[in-house]
Amino acid sequence: MKGMIKSLMLVIMASVLFASCDEQKKELKSLVEKMNSECPLPLGDIGSVNSIMFDGEVVEMKFTSNESFAPVSSLSNHQQELKEILGMSFSKGSNDKLVEKIIAAGVNFRSVFVGMQSGEKIVLEVTPDDLKSYAEKFSNMTDQQKLIVTMYIGTKVKLPVAIDNMTKLVGLSLTSDALKYKFEVNDAETGQNMDSSISFMKYITLSQMANSLKGGMMGERNRQFYQALIDCNQGAEYEYHELQTGKRMSFRISTDEIREVLNGKWDNQSSAKEWENLGNALEELANAYDDDSTYVEEDVVDSVVVDGYYY
Repeated sequence: MKGMIKSLMLVIMASVLFASCDEQKKELKSLVEKMNSECPLPLGDIGSVNSIMFDGEVVEMKFTSNESFAPVSSLSNHQQELKEILGMSFSKGSNDKLVEKIIAAGVNFRSVFVGMQSGEKIVLEVTPDDLKSYAEKFSNMTDQQKLIVTMYIGTKVKLPVAIDNMTKLVGLSLTSDALKYKFEVNDAETGQNMDSSISFMKYITLSQMANSLKGGMMGERNRQFYQALIDCNQGAEYEYHELQTGKRMSFRISTDEIREVLNGKWDNQSSAKEWENLGNALEELANAYDDDSTYVEEDVVDSVVVDGYYY
């Protein structure tokens, strides 16, 4: 008799659990249908959300990705980092209801990214347990901290990145007080070393930061990112490594200097390309003087001052 009662209780409990699960799936399906009715959802310059569907076992969200920011093919080797970004974006804000419903229903979440230019596709699938762990990991982060980590991961998955025909960004790390960039310089191409160019490189970097604030969604995104660095008291460090000589050069940009960039101090400064063009012009001029065997007295000009920096 006791055995029969025990079996009956198990059946009742299982029935309640199944009914509860079905109810959660119904609520999830209703939410997904509402969200899908609002698609496509533009994401500015980076692409759009085309659809979101639920087949009873998996919630699938399809994205179109603008590959001028990151080719889909380059993301396939960084699936864990992409899952981290998804988890972070779902840990707080407008999407937290969706995550709650997915976890409660015990179903998987699938993201499908399709390259706008190439048509290539990458599929990421996370379990309810994954989503739960991400929510717990990122729930205590401020929006500013999340933005820094998002930009950090988003850049890291694209490494190495060619900055120009001589310089590559090859490493990126995040510490409690700085975002650290590591570059490799092909000094065989430059024909010179970096011994006396730290202040010049810092000047160029600050000018490039100012230029990155101009234009469209990405300019505003960069402005928010720099403000987040200030709010979180995180500066930026830059390290350059010459491949031929093995020499290293580094400098730091403080939060006060980042604030100067946001306040417009570095607007309308000469860009790296303009300095390169000037250097080429001076080299051509020197060659012309050499060809004419014209004597030029050395050390006539000891340095050039640009915004307080000596070159």
